[in-house]
Amino acid sequence: MTNFFCSKDCPDLCGVRVESAGGRHSFHGLPEKWSDPGFVCAKFRIFAEREINNGLKSWQLVDGAKRPLLSDAEAIEALAAFLAPFRDKKILYLRGSGSLAYNMACWDLLFAGFNNCWGVSGGPCDDTGCDADGADFGALINPEITNLEQADTIILYGKNARSTSQHLYAYLKTLKKQGKKIIYLDPVKTKTAGLADRYIMINPACDGLLACALLTGLGHENGHDIGPLLARAGVSQDDFEYLLACLQNGRTAHIKGVSIQRHGNGMNAYRWINRLAVKTGSMDLLYFGHPSKRRWEKPDAVFAGRIAVERLAEALAKGEFDLYVNVAANPAMTYPDSNRWQEGLSRTPTLVIDTNHCRTAEQADFFLKVGGMFAQSDFMGSYFFSHEYARDSLTSELSDVAAARMLADRLGLDLRLKEQARVGRIADVPQREYRTGALPLVMPETSDRFQLLTASHHGYINSQILAGMEQGLQVIHVNTVDAARLGISTGDDVRVSGPAGAFIAAALVTDGIAPNTVMCWKNIPMKEGVSNCAIPAQVTDSGSGLAYYTVFVDLHKV
Repeated sequence: MTNFFCSKDCPDLCGVRVESAGGRHSFHGLPEKWSDPGFVCAKFRIFAEREINNGLKSWQLVDGAKRPLLSDAEAIEALAAFLAPFRDKKILYLRGSGSLAYNMACWDLLFAGFNNCWGVSGGPCDDTGCDADGADFGALINPEITNLEQADTIILYGKNARSTSQHLYAYLKTLKKQGKKIIYLDPVKTKTAGLADRYIMINPACDGLLACALLTGLGHENGHDIGPLLARAGVSQDDFEYLLACLQNGRTAHIKGVSIQRHGNGMNAYRWINRLAVKTGSMDLLYFGHPSKRRWEKPDAVFAGRIAVERLAEALAKGEFDLYVNVAANPAMTYPDSNRWQEGLSRTPTLVIDTNHCRTAEQADFFLKVGGMFAQSDFMGSYFFSHEYARDSLTSELSDVAAARMLADRLGLDLRLKEQARVGRIADVPQREYRTGALPLVMPETSDRFQLLTASHHGYINSQILAGMEQGLQVIHVNTVDAARLGISTGDDVRVSGPAGAFIAAALVTDGIAPNTVMCWKNIPMKEGVSNCAIPAQVTDSGSGLAYYTVFVDLHKV
């Protein structure tokens, strides 16, 4: 029996106890002070089956055909030969979430050893929110999760916890039984709404407007007209007064979802929610998804330069790099402007290092199979909770660290990846200290077209889906009134056209989405194309994150 942790891209960081017998593994959740007994979410069980010794092999493209590389030694030898001509060439390096934990930095250190390798500035996940909390507090930190027990009301801002944070969802269910009131704000009525005492269907990108209106109603702000703010946000006077009463008559916790920061005004919206928490005495009840490795010193990987995240596909398509190295990411599916990514990958020699085959790997010149989290000893912290875990490997597959070390040795590079005991700890994490004076209110963009949202599904983890998992999910959610106006019925094939391209999905007509808004499940193959075909690469108001949700599209029945 051994302790383990799941290092996929959920914010919770499941602690796991593993029992192994006869080459089979069974997993049991570790108890936490906020969750006893512990549990392992359904997503982990699905992907454990997918990733443990999945039989996938490394391969190299030779004369247009994939040549299998049957052993780890053969794969590393072939990869060293493949990389040799690029030692002095211009390389673009992108590392995604992968197994997330600290030791994935082995690839950063290895490729930073090339003479002209460029990294990426900004990212698709939490950069905008981190910039917001950095600006307001000078610290990226959450209070203890058990502080929620001090709250009378808990507001979830676009936090679809049932799909994206299942341990938090379980804790919220416990807190509700203890009498806590839960309010859920979201343009889409997800299954998390079933937990809420009140669900408020707010318009996209308007959480900051609502926070400003509440602060004005409480007397903490002036110079703002509440009526127009509520009208733009699509929030009724009754809902507004309900929120005001909650804030006035007890302690309120605020939990910010990742989705809020993926709008053009995402940083500003986060900061207005921060301000609402501070001015109402709830800074110790304010939460967001902070980086998972913030407690440890960063590895010393220095690249020749960095390219802005929104320019990646464009740079590859224009031939600005001689080689593209893709580690544990699937940008052809998960990043904006999928069509441009396909163009860039077809033009630029590409190395993909991953545990599973993906859309990006389809156009790779070399695919190195590594064993993923089950093969790698590692450590990390939670995005959301205060806990952290370490683990030993479960399988004898080639791990990322072992592969990087073998490759570094073959290439004559010095790979200085520290063992956990030698990694410096950031001992004194600064506490939050609100330091913001004047705060302008950034209005969300408007259009007479439909705002496209892409949401996480409870059955899969971002781009990591099983074959056939997309069946039944290739739909576009359309508000009932909008569908009637366009003559669209459930089941009709609809072409969704945006600034970067188009995709086709089946219509699902519903009252569970805000008017003038459409939504599809993200990061899966649609009936034709993928949702990110329609989404251009553009940044949020922080300049560091991607504005996936500030895109407007047209709908046409096929």
